[in-house]
Amino acid sequence: MARTLQYRPTLIDILVTQPRMSSYEAVFRPANDIELMGAYLWNSHVCGAMYPLIGMAEISLRNSIDRALTSALGQFWWGGSRLRYRSFAPGARIPNVVGALRDNFSAAASKYIVEQRRRYNVSGHVVSNHHGVVAKTEFSTWQFLLDPEFMGRGLIWPQFLGKAFAGAWPSTHSRTVLAFVHGRVAALRDFRNRIFHYEPAWKRFGVLTEADAVQHLLEKITKIEELLALIHPENINLLRENGLLRTARRACSSDEIRRFQHLAKTHTVSSLQDLAVLVQRSATSNAVLHARLNRKTPERFLVSPG
Repeated sequence: MARTLQYRPTLIDILVTQPRMSSYEAVFRPANDIELMGAYLWNSHVCGAMYPLIGMAEISLRNSIDRALTSALGQFWWGGSRLRYRSFAPGARIPNVVGALRDNFSAAASKYIVEQRRRYNVSGHVVSNHHGVVAKTEFSTWQFLLDPEFMGRGLIWPQFLGKAFAGAWPSTHSRTVLAFVHGRVAALRDFRNRIFHYEPAWKRFGVLTEADAVQHLLEKITKIEELLALIHPENINLLRENGLLRTARRACSSDEIRRFQHLAKTHTVSSLQDLAVLVQRSATSNAVLHARLNRKTPERFLVSPG
């Protein structure tokens, strides 16, 4: 049971470390080590619930942009002089964002070749594959590509903006839309990196309380949802149909924090009617509820929305 675990020194001081836990103590103000570890585990739970949303945004973003550019510029549209930029001038220094973009595609091609050699035990020449290279790109590649450096007459933006972003635009001006998308992608990239490096997903300047942390996470979900809808509305339909947006919002709640802190109320189920009421309450409130059967040896279980 929770109270028999070796929170200190084993779990907190040695395996997780106190410096990592200090931010949880400051924001969630746990009454004991059980509640402290609960807040820590809740963060992992949130990261897991966010993962499908982040993955969908990253994959659909790169594929939507790639499809739009491939149709006009060819398979390897990032190579040579095909991808023009605003401040180009013969002999002039290449802008940092353009150089970073080229480096990313070069690194992606190298990673693809190395993987093919290792996977298929090939020692000779390996020809780069368009889809293989795109799949190996860093997320930053697509943020760089949304830079204003590529906006202008004869450049990819605004020419292909409507093909890459098929959803309802937040403005009729292409520059405003590009700035909006770039901002959303930059914020998503920072958030993604925080989650993928096992940092607190809720952490940000100005987050001082549990309520702040929950509100910050809900705002992140909304911004990811906006980006997904702008790429294509069918992204949102897929996530809603499979309950993934609802799952993410449910994870980012004080009720879920209490559950991981072993502070959630346990509901006793003595009849099918009790169970039906509990199921309805869970669905209506989008909450996971603790329950136990009313027996001599009570069996505990969770009631979760579909």
